[in-house]
Amino acid sequence: MKEKNEALQFAMKLIGLRMRSVLEIKTRLEKKGFGTKIINEVLRDLEKYRYTNDEQFAESYINDRMNFRPCGNFLIRKELKEKGVEENIIERKIEELIGEEIEIASAKKLAEKKLRTISDKTDKSKINQKVRSYLQSRGYSFDIISRVIEDEVE
Repeated sequence: MKEKNEALQFAMKLIGLRMRSVLEIKTRLEKKGFGTKIINEVLRDLEKYRYTNDEQFAESYINDRMNFRPCGNFLIRKELKEKGVEENIIERKIEELIGEEIEIASAKKLAEKKLRTISDKTDKSKINQKVRSYLQSRGYSFDIISRVIEDEVE
């Protein structure tokens, strides 16, 4: 009972800092040395009292990501998968929260930011390649990148 309370307190502390996926909480409890039985009980309690919900977590994560460190759908999908969120939740939330216009607008902002850092603005193909690479590294699709380069660079 004491160990379960310690595990529950630790999990609540984690959730108090920011929303977490079920997998994140489970992983942190395992690292802390709690046994499988205790972890499962804690996760059941957290779900019972609605402290964990991967759907709400995914929504919060996507909103934070787009507001504070914008990136493309590919990168968001990858990060949410790594955090243990189910594929169907990820797809539904991305579709719900990030329309094509929003993704294009965030890519344009990043492209503008990148363009300001490029010193040699004489070679268009080099500029295109730098912006393309930057946006690719931020998880944008080929289609989005092409549209942004067409609008911003050329």
